[in-house]
Amino acid sequence: MRQPVNLARLSPLRRGLVLGFLRAKRRARKELARQAADFDVELAALQDEFNELAIAHHRQCHAAAVSEAILQRAIDPDALLH
Repeated sequence: MRQPVNLARLSPLRRGLVLGFLRAKRRARKELARQAADFDVELAALQDEFNELAIAHHRQCHAAAVSEAILQRAIDPDALLH
């Protein structure tokens, strides 16, 4: 496990370097969390859109199958439809 750095013992230049690095890490974590939240929202929207398209496609296929069955029944009323 890493030992915490005693900032009081560092030179002003090194202290500034360490503090700047820690501040940049904090900002990067916040930015990453924000981007992850944005990504999650966009992914949920895409999933909803895909589900709507899938349902519409299923309904279209079902309607086409029913129409085909009605046409076949009209051509041959004694035919076994499956």
